[in-house]
Amino acid sequence: MLVGNIGSGRQVESSLLNMVQTVGSPRTYEPGEKVFIEGSPGTTMYVVLDGNIEISVGGKFMGVAGRGAIIGEMALIDSSTRSATVVAKDYCVLAQVNHSQFLSLMEKAPSFSLCVMKSLVTRLRNVDAMI
Repeated sequence: MLVGNIGSGRQVESSLLNMVQTVGSPRTYEPGEKVFIEGSPGTTMYVVLDGNIEISVGGKFMGVAGRGAIIGEMALIDSSTRSATVVAKDYCVLAQVNHSQFLSLMEKAPSFSLCVMKSLVTRLRNVDAMI
């Protein structure tokens, strides 16, 4: 899987997910509905609150991620386009976080910042393993 999750323990995960849910805007997706498309502009990131998503890059299936998965943060951080396409595998609820909300979370919860960094490192290591 190419996606990192929020927290490593259940209590950390629950408290951070609650914080993200409070700050972000909940969005629901039906099975097969696209969350975002590779190459499109990215001004928000998402955290999966419920359900599962499928990730593909260049039309190649990369994996499935569920509760706690952080997606879209790369485009939000560097103001670039989306590096993957994400589709709801089943009914999903995602917390949508814009740039100002993202900065607020990083300021108020340093553990959130660490989770984002761990997510990026996990993704990088997984891609390295594929090469």
